Amino acid sequence: MRPDYKKGLFTLLFIVLLLPFVQQCLPFIDSGKLFGYYTDSPDATFSFEKWWDGSYQKNKGNYCNDHIGFRPDLLRVNGQIDYSLFYKVNYGGTCAGKDDYLFYDNYITAYYGLDYAGRAKLETQMLRLKALQDTFAHMGKSLILVFAPCKAWYCSKYLPDNKKPDENRPNNYTTCIRLADSLGINMIDFNVWFLKLRDTSKELLYPKQGIHWTNYGSVLATDSLIKYIEKLRHIHLPHPYWASVYHTTDPQDPDNDMGNILNLIWPVVKETFCYPVVKFMQDSSTSHLNAIHIGDSYNINLLRTGMLQNMYGDNWQFWFGFKHIFNPKTYMEWTYPQIANTDWKGEILKADCIILLNTPRSADDLASGFIDSAYHYFYPGK
Repeated sequence: MRPDYKKGLFTLLFIVLLLPFVQQCLPFIDSGKLFGYYTDSPDATFSFEKWWDGSYQKNKGNYCNDHIGFRPDLLRVNGQIDYSLFYKVNYGGTCAGKDDYLFYDNYITAYYGLDYAGRAKLETQMLRLKALQDTFAHMGKSLILVFAPCKAWYCSKYLPDNKKPDENRPNNYTTCIRLADSLGINMIDFNVWFLKLRDTSKELLYPKQGIHWTNYGSVLATDSLIKYIEKLRHIHLPHPYWASVYHTTDPQDPDNDMGNILNLIWPVVKETFCYPVVKFMQDSSTSHLNAIHIGDSYNINLLRTGMLQNMYGDNWQFWFGFKHIFNPKTYMEWTYPQIANTDWKGEILKADCIILLNTPRSADDLASGFIDSAYHYFYPGK
């Protein structure tokens, strides 16, 4: 190689290595934020004590690594190479299934029964739920168990082969369904309903690149939930009707939630989504319940699409994981008080309807501890 070529190659390499440092000190390109959960290490403060025990060097190294110039872009390039060449995803707890379907590991674990809690624990949970249902009924309240669908069930033929166990096992969801049915618990199983719609629905009920039901699917389910509540309580609620629908390949939240957190350069796949424009009909006979939803993130679709707000007016709450409170005020202000700091028992006593809406993945601990907490409150000493 001629000397001038060597000098040019060395100069180019030097510039490439220098650019991240320049970007860090004097940002000249907006790299764009990363999706998902990423923490930036704080800067380290120097002291001789930290220097001699090695903590300063370690913390300073972490800070420099997390704040190097073009870090988001470099992570996206690395993620795209891993996915495109090796079908590998780099976000903890996620995996790639067949035909570009993305999954969370814990949903697959629940589908195969690898987290099976045992019949004794599940039976105790459902017996307590039945006791609460009967108590609430005497108080003029309704308690409803709702299973949202689960992607591992709906897209089971696309699960990765290396996740399948050697033997068939019982799982928490199917055991709870049998127990709830035998005990006469008020229940809606949208998981089974979605499986029946899987081969006939013209619109996407589950996206390849999302872990939740689509906004379209959640609107369908809400209509059924309204009819169930009306029949159970002998009332008339506001009814949704579709003023129009539109189709797009640009997904709304959360229809691309898993695709986003992979932080790739290009989308995992292009899909066509259906988004209904929903309005609600009301008349003089319409009732507004004071309702509390308790459960996992599948309830958030009902907020994003305006379903809870229109079903219940200003009389709704969503207790996310029985930890944080969403209501008309906190949801608009993006502040979510903790259940532990509120009089949740008093809120239960004021409610007309309590709805436990969870995906089958959460069947071993429905409503994240609410059942046990409420049972011990209404049945102290048992």
